[in-house]
Amino acid sequence: MNTNGWTENSGTEQPGPRRAARTACALPVLLSALLLGLLLALAAPEALRAEPNGYEKQRIEAEALEAFHRVLALWREEVYFELYALGSKDSQGRLDQEEFAQRMVELEWVPDGVPNPKYVKTEFQYRTLVYIKVRIPYRHKFNPQRRFSREHTLLMQKEGEAWRVDLVQLIRTPFS
Repeated sequence: MNTNGWTENSGTEQPGPRRAARTACALPVLLSALLLGLLLALAAPEALRAEPNGYEKQRIEAEALEAFHRVLALWREEVYFELYALGSKDSQGRLDQEEFAQRMVELEWVPDGVPNPKYVKTEFQYRTLVYIKVRIPYRHKFNPQRRFSREHTLLMQKEGEAWRVDLVQLIRTPFS
């Protein structure tokens, strides 16, 4: 018998006591894993799906679009402290409220009215990430006759129950 518990004297090898013990220990573990996998597959097939269905995608995109319109309305009205509250936690960590408000006040351009719906597209990425592709009309703060429109892609990110926007991206938006 060698160190593995097998006999080497003939072509008909028999398992030794060590091999039998290893097989006996592995069998319950294998059966437990198989049973757990089967239970998960039968009990919660919807929870295991990575992609939401079409209705869920539409609802998610509509929620993100509604939050985007709130952001645009606050920006248009130049209510920067409330706009800061709609920023993502990451961007709030990069900019404090006073710095954000100061940089927004320094911008010479603000959104002018509501974007034309034919130039607003949502692009679903994940349950918590939606891109808003939009042509935003701008007007100059001090000379309202100066106007232009520019295409942008803004990221809306869901944090908890609320959709948030990247504040740094907002500051750069008229120029990007």
